[in-house]
Amino acid sequence: MAAGTGETLARGAGGAAAPHALRVLAADVGGTYARLGLVDLADDGFRVGFHRRYACAAFASLAAVLRQFRHEAEAAGERDIPKVCVVAIAGVLQGDALLNGNLAWPVSLAATRRDAGIAQLHLVNDFEALAWALPRIPRAQFQPLGDARGLPLPVLLLGPGTGLGAALLVEHAGRLIVQPSEAGQAALAAGTPLELEVVGLLQARLGHVASERVFSGPGLVTLYQALGTLRGVPTRWQAPAEVVAAADGGQDPLAAEALSLLCGWLGSFAGDLALVFRARSVCLAGGLTGHLLQHLRDGAFMRRFLDKGVLSDTLRQVPVHALEHGDLGLVGAAAWLAAQPRA
Repeated sequence: MAAGTGETLARGAGGAAAPHALRVLAADVGGTYARLGLVDLADDGFRVGFHRRYACAAFASLAAVLRQFRHEAEAAGERDIPKVCVVAIAGVLQGDALLNGNLAWPVSLAATRRDAGIAQLHLVNDFEALAWALPRIPRAQFQPLGDARGLPLPVLLLGPGTGLGAALLVEHAGRLIVQPSEAGQAALAAGTPLELEVVGLLQARLGHVASERVFSGPGLVTLYQALGTLRGVPTRWQAPAEVVAAADGGQDPLAAEALSLLCGWLGSFAGDLALVFRARSVCLAGGLTGHLLQHLRDGAFMRRFLDKGVLSDTLRQVPVHALEHGDLGLVGAAAWLAAQPRA
């Protein structure tokens, strides 16, 4: 299914749900921010109504975020607060516990249900949810990085943010299916002498070096500091936004090198995953992608994406797009619910 053939994302002004609509409390929770909204699932698509964004570190738990949203929604005059909540959240649910090292707090499914007062609470991988949203995104929101166009299936969704998310959207027997992934935890592979030096430096400190140690917001700072160590140059910046601003402003050649290194290395990683999954298109999302868009277009990303030996020509036929994350996780959480079989 090509992007743009589904419903577009529309924001309402809140209030009661539309007739014949199913309303869900949807949440998109990453390592830094939690976005929550009331989403109506109607015959003509999904609409996000009342919504808020919160800094995760400002709350003691996921349940506290959910309670705060309910309080603000009711104060704003929302009378139809749904009893069903879908939380798109980074990590893997193992039994009752969510496994993730990037969240501000541990998450227990049972404790969150109890403390938030939501009996019908579902936790789904955040990039699995975002992949469900892809068919409903207007084509204009996809920003091409290469020459190929379109969004043919299977679509590889890859997203550097606080961590690194990945999922695959495929069609099977006439139905869309999403395969979640923990590609961000796979070992980081180097493709150049400099990348080998960086991996060696990180291995000496960390042991296992997960790919998201580099392909993420914190990973950009890690690269910047590693280059400083390798070059014998003191580093100044502690946050991803500071590194990007210093590079964009021409203040710090080391910051500019770190950005170039990240984009090229990420391109190689995306190309590897595209080959592993035989993806016919690739979409970059995640909180960091929008900040790196100018640098992703500079050429290093696509050069490394295509640098795959005898299969380089195959990858030239694979469209690669960047996509602003925004509220799409909310639509994805609702789309995940709509895709579940009804009892």
